Amino acid sequence: MKKKTFAYLLLLVLAVGLAVRLYRLDLRPMHHDEANQAYKFGQLLEKGEYRYDPADHHGPTLYYFNLPFAWLSGQTTFAELTEKTLRGATVFFGLLIILLVLAAGNNLKASEKFWAAVLLALSPALVYYSRFYIQETLFVAFSLAFVIILWRFVFRPDFRQGVWLGLAAGLLFATKETWLIVAGAAAASIVLLRIPGWLKNSGRRDEKGQRKVTLNLPAIKSALLPSLLAVVIFLAVSFLFYSSFFKHPDGFLDAFRALGGYLEKAAEPGWHRHGFWYYFSLLLYRKAGAGGPLFSEIPVLALALYGAVLSFIRLSRRAAENFRAYLTLFALTTALIYSAIPYKTPWNLLVFLAAFLVLAAVGFSHLLSLIKIRQAKIILAGALIIWSGWQMYLVNIYFHSYPANPYVYAQTSPDFMRLVSRVEELVSVSKEGREMPVKVIAPPEETWPIPWYLRKFSRVGYWTSSEQVEELEPAECAILSAGESRKRSEAELDSYVLQYYSLRPDVLMVLAVREDLWENYRLRKYTTPPGAEK
Repeated sequence: MKKKTFAYLLLLVLAVGLAVRLYRLDLRPMHHDEANQAYKFGQLLEKGEYRYDPADHHGPTLYYFNLPFAWLSGQTTFAELTEKTLRGATVFFGLLIILLVLAAGNNLKASEKFWAAVLLALSPALVYYSRFYIQETLFVAFSLAFVIILWRFVFRPDFRQGVWLGLAAGLLFATKETWLIVAGAAAASIVLLRIPGWLKNSGRRDEKGQRKVTLNLPAIKSALLPSLLAVVIFLAVSFLFYSSFFKHPDGFLDAFRALGGYLEKAAEPGWHRHGFWYYFSLLLYRKAGAGGPLFSEIPVLALALYGAVLSFIRLSRRAAENFRAYLTLFALTTALIYSAIPYKTPWNLLVFLAAFLVLAAVGFSHLLSLIKIRQAKIILAGALIIWSGWQMYLVNIYFHSYPANPYVYAQTSPDFMRLVSRVEELVSVSKEGREMPVKVIAPPEETWPIPWYLRKFSRVGYWTSSEQVEELEPAECAILSAGESRKRSEAELDSYVLQYYSLRPDVLMVLAVREDLWENYRLRKYTTPPGAEK
């Protein structure tokens, strides 16, 4: 493939990748994790305040990289933020993942890089979480960058590669605590590929028949300073982020202390516990009920397996030429580690899925090279693109929030948006407007994403149990979990109109509207001519 042709095709792929990530970016209701992240970002945006929480949140890169998107949108407060602004940051890093195939350089052919870009651009899971305001898309981008640059550094340990390696490692560490899995798997994969060469060298004997141990001292010396530079940059970058840019230096140490807590969480996952084959069950097969569509990544995984086999069949004596085998070992190692950990969420599969997609491109490129009939190549390429595009559409647009979707996990129900719309309608008839008192009574796990959707209200109170609230008055409106609503007296609830909405599967919320406000709403709704509302 000519360089000019490759450049034009890559630009086309990027344009498609951007379009599918931006299309109706606010279509899916905010997930409770997204809303929680948005609140933390809002504190940073409004007050410049951020402090790493080692107990219950991941690293800070998501928040700091989101600042330019808010500034460019002219949004300076939490109330002004929109879903598009927040998810715009993850869309950007979703595009960066596609571009990172260029970092492979001569380790991949142009055709392999092109098909890797296509598969990364259209991947249902990667697109889905590029439209999701959590750390995972950033983590995948930094993971892929680290894996590629580490390989390049090992075989060309100069200062330039040292700078890039330290930067990638620092950003990876500053994004999520599971950076150790990625770093460990990448290092172990390189070691496994180098072992045959080391064994061969250790088997050499001198004239007296004794084993010769040879050390390439010049190479070791030349790699020492670039390695030291990489470590310094790694520490500097991670310290900048975890210390909130020098405001809270203890945050850097907290990042290391947090590892113990996350190990405990992995061992005691609670309702996040899933079996060993959980991730592959999401990728391989999921049926959306009787007569519903099929969700499956079998074609891509089959191509990835083909690419993995090819990478070892073509194993070269020159270790520097075995990048594909290195990527295979990394993908398999991370897949096995993540699968062995009881704590599982769907987005954790993205790290090894991205590597599988590159291997699928290797397999597909080779498959096309075996076909001599041009029309057959076009048909095969078209079939792969159509299947990937169709799966991407089902996951991200048609079934964006429904449990049949393999990547939907404790997702806020579209029905909850009816509750949000009803509260907005009530505002228009309340004398208080957005200063209307609202009480929210629900345990923490059933509160989010309510604070996001009530961010423009100035008089909202939050309580975790009904015992903390003597009476609902003077609130014109109250939102309660089903469990907490049952604790209120019938006499009190008689002065409110109760409506029921689904927050998530098996989580019901109760909207209590004071009778006088409800009567005002009904009069306005049924006596105002259509189109006359202001």
